[in-house]
Formats: sequence, structure tokens, C-alpha cells
Amino acid sequence: MWTITEKQYTSDDGESYTGYGVAFGKCSVEDITPSRAAIMRFIEALNKYEASPVHIYELIENFLAEVC
Repeated sequence: MWTITEKQYTSDDGESYTGYGVAFGKCSVEDITPSRAAIMRFIEALNKYEASPVHIYELIENFLAEVC
């Protein structure tokens, strides 16, 4: 099951923000988006369609193309 990761980061201009990512077992990708609502929708889709970690980078690319 895919889960959300949450971590505090500092941007290049010194501002602090929360970045959200995804994890599945030992596979994790951090700091995908600063939007908790967006990452929740992404996680729901990953779990609904039983997404394989093998395809996570392509899925993230598609996700970011939709939200930008």
C-alpha cells in the first residue's frame, strides 16, 4: 500500500515549506508537491489501481503534468 511522506524543507530563497511524497515499502520519492490535498488524490489513485513501484517515476511525471 502506498503511503504519504511528509518532511520540512528550505527553498533556495530560505523559506521553509512542507513537502509531500510517496512511499511503498523501501521505495520512496520525497518532495513531490507542497500540496497535501494533491498528494492525497495521487495516493488514492496509486492504491486504487495497485500501481507498481517500478512505474512510480512515470506516474509522478504524469501527476505533475496534470496539476501544473
